[in-house]
Amino acid sequence: LGRNWIATIGSDDEYGRGAQGLFLSIAGNHNICIAFESLIPTDLADPEAKSQLEDTIKLINKTKVNIIVLFAFSQPAQALLEHSIRMGLSEKVWIGTEAWMLSDIAASIPNIQSIGTVLGFIMKARTVPGFQKYVANLFTSVQQDKFCQESRELNHLMNSDMLDTHCKQCDHISLHDVSSMLSHSQVQTVYLAVYSVAYT
Repeated sequence: LGRNWIATIGSDDEYGRGAQGLFLSIAGNHNICIAFESLIPTDLADPEAKSQLEDTIKLINKTKVNIIVLFAFSQPAQALLEHSIRMGLSEKVWIGTEAWMLSDIAASIPNIQSIGTVLGFIMKARTVPGFQKYVANLFTSVQQDKFCQESRELNHLMNSDMLDTHCKQCDHISLHDVSSMLSHSQVQTVYLAVYSVAYT
């Protein structure tokens, strides 16, 4: 966007710290100045959570930054946005990652427009090659009597307290039950992660 004076905020968890750290490590190479970086709580029931959120918003006001990149899952992101509205934060450009952009929080928070513009970026998703066929074949084999019989026999040989391999769901879950999840965007990211590790 041609802006080089920004703030980064991450949720205080592995995702937020990791994503923020990675972003900060490459920002300098692109002449992006970080006005400040901050972490917001993930445990919103913690008595300190409210004051931490309020301190972050005060810091945004103090630095007069106009661009905020927010690396957080949906609940911490929602809490920060709602507190920003409550505290009358002036309009900013909020850049969100898919961790909270895939939820409907940005559209569902009342008066969200009062704190500016929310832009979201998500990873390009596509169908994982062969995944739907693999799942269909898996369901075909699970529904076979032979598979269920072998599962029951194995269960008798094992200590059932340690490993319960009895095929309780053989007749209860169909391919139709899971078909809506086969194209879910997280399937692609998991596939890419496993593929990368396997071939490095």
